[in-house]
Amino acid sequence: MAAQSLTAIDGTPHVLNEYELRQVCAIAAWKGEKPGMTKRLANQVAGSLGKLSGKLIPDAPVQAAMNALNKAAGQIARDDSIFKDKRLRLADMHSLDDIAAQPLEFCDALADRIIADASRIALGMGAATGAGGPVSTAVGIPALLFGALRVIHEVSQAYGYAAHSEADRHTMIGILALSLAATPEQKSRALECHRRQIETSLINQAMEESANKALQRAVLGAELGALIPGFNIAFNAYLNRQFVDRAGVAAKRVFQERWLRERGKVTWIAPI
Repeated sequence: MAAQSLTAIDGTPHVLNEYELRQVCAIAAWKGEKPGMTKRLANQVAGSLGKLSGKLIPDAPVQAAMNALNKAAGQIARDDSIFKDKRLRLADMHSLDDIAAQPLEFCDALADRIIADASRIALGMGAATGAGGPVSTAVGIPALLFGALRVIHEVSQAYGYAAHSEADRHTMIGILALSLAATPEQKSRALECHRRQIETSLINQAMEESANKALQRAVLGAELGALIPGFNIAFNAYLNRQFVDRAGVAAKRVFQERWLRERGKVTWIAPI
């Protein structure tokens, strides 16, 4: 169970309050969850088409584009300040340190507002690209990736973090790849890579290449699915919203655990 994975970093007891304990259980459940029927259908469609797209598009341009989108998403997240949030203004908060000093419940509420806003934007974008044919669908691919990466960067700020270093930016790509895991086995492998990254503070180049290939298959496959007869505007909008939602939730769970770990309340939360 989740409670069994709780270990104080310095060997002394660190008490979880009731809310934090519920979130530890939620993180453990998220790590162990299996895709539902609708998600499996979307993954099957995306996966079959993505295999074709992976053969047609070389790895290097995809990786370069991903890095550029990730850098731009981080910059936009910083420029479009999180401190425009009405509740942060009312609380007179002006720095990420101010946010980091708040209880986890406060950070979670801020993250949820960020994810909800990003989800609404993705829904509208998906409907627009689904209605516009191949040209708008092609434009929608980088826009979708950018939206997902932007929400990941913004959710990190909800816990007082910012992607200043190259390693931080790689972490954002890793979270996106984690959110794309289509099976329990893929998710288990992605989580193990994430855990090794935490423990070693190193980015493995092979893991990065694997993540980019997963993104290439899933993203391009999902977008090309909109061109198949029967994949109507509503379903394309649904796919886009799901894509961004999953990225946002993955970021929330990762940064919740980091928040707890840095306060000595957990080391690693095992999936259930």
